[in-house]
Amino acid sequence: MHDQPGTPSLRGAASDLPVVNPPLRGRLLTGGQRPGDSARDLGRLVHRRPAAVLRPGCVDDIARMVAWCHDQGVPVAAQGTGHTTQGQRLAEGGLAVDMTTLNKVHAHGGDGVDVEAGILWTDLVRDLAGRGFRFAGGLTGYVSMTVGGTLSVGGISPHHRLGAQIDAVRRIQVVTGRGETVWASDEENPELFAAALGGLGQVGIITRVVLDLAPLPRRVHTWAVPCGTVDAAFSVMRAAIERGVLDEVYCMILPPGAAGPGPTFLVQLAYYETERPLPGDGLPCWDGPAERETLRYVEHATKYTRVIDQWREAGWDDRCKPWFDVFLPDDAAESFVDRTLAAMTPEDWSAPHGEGFVLLFPHRAGAFGRPRLRLPRQDPDRLVWLFDVLNASPADADPGYVERMLDRNRAWLGAATAAGGAAYPIGSHVFGAAEWRRHYGDTWADVVAAKKRHDPRLILTPGPGINAALSGGTRT
Repeated sequence: MHDQPGTPSLRGAASDLPVVNPPLRGRLLTGGQRPGDSARDLGRLVHRRPAAVLRPGCVDDIARMVAWCHDQGVPVAAQGTGHTTQGQRLAEGGLAVDMTTLNKVHAHGGDGVDVEAGILWTDLVRDLAGRGFRFAGGLTGYVSMTVGGTLSVGGISPHHRLGAQIDAVRRIQVVTGRGETVWASDEENPELFAAALGGLGQVGIITRVVLDLAPLPRRVHTWAVPCGTVDAAFSVMRAAIERGVLDEVYCMILPPGAAGPGPTFLVQLAYYETERPLPGDGLPCWDGPAERETLRYVEHATKYTRVIDQWREAGWDDRCKPWFDVFLPDDAAESFVDRTLAAMTPEDWSAPHGEGFVLLFPHRAGAFGRPRLRLPRQDPDRLVWLFDVLNASPADADPGYVERMLDRNRAWLGAATAAGGAAYPIGSHVFGAAEWRRHYGDTWADVVAAKKRHDPRLILTPGPGINAALSGGTRT
């Protein structure tokens, strides 16, 4: 465990905290008031304690505190529900901003909704469904996360035609590293818009968003298609996508022994019934056995959230989660997945407790349009594949578990990037300056320029290590 306990405070002592006039509408917590979760994230690999936690009552609270931190050179990080695994949301000795207190729905339109960025997707899904709508960009498998959190990293769903969640965002409000509150869209401050969506919190804190909407499906029809080989699973997914009928396509990979001597590939397919009825009685890409289910949209959207929340209640939060997440180009995906699965050990499969997932998501490359989310170079009509090994440690993991897993991730990512892949940086990847330059490739100059413009003191979101890469220092 990478523990950096320390006992710092904002510029050394509580007496250094700013006197805000008029007073903050929210609360600024210091000392023993700071919640323990502000020093960690879901991974439980890294602990870094902030000096203070802001629970804002309004966006102005964030702007005033960030402006003070800018003047003083104090690090700041927004915190939602902490669904990263390598300390990305942490700010040692700085200010953590608890975004979950900003959770209002401001306005609905016929095709868009204006919400504060701290609202949970779980709550927004139910609110929209009650009005006959859903978010147009697709939902992640686990939805008890903040809207601003997933938009800061990208947000990947099983919708193969839609790109990332950030591709269905119309407008955002951002508090920059200077403490300025700015609205941005493709027409209004487009450079900031491009830099903030999927930008890992490096140019500002997303505080409010306008999202695209789609009609609520009447029902969602799903199928789980069992496949015994990686080749068969890829063939079913490709056929499902090529037929162009189904809305969701992805694969859940079960460990050896779950249903046979090798891994079992459960290809998950879904069709959203709106004004167009389900075409025929069978699947348009498969005529073999499949487990079929029909659910209401909200029940479908929260299906795996209910499973994980049960794990969390039973102590899953305290397990180490050294997640591996990588985008793969179409030509290399099948062979990389096959080789990786063959090399996986029981602890990679979250044995013996089984509280982990191995997932594979295909997406049309041309559906992605935001530059900060790095993807393999790929013809727009071809696929990119997100491969996730979301494993969790035993409750009594041995002292070498974390280092073994980080070494594993480093080796896997090296092989993936050599094949043209790119990290999805929610996982446990330790990046220095060279790794970040390689990750952003020919857009690195844009990353540097945006930081200089919007976060010149390099105070925002130090956890990923991009600030250290720009300053020449060590990762904090």
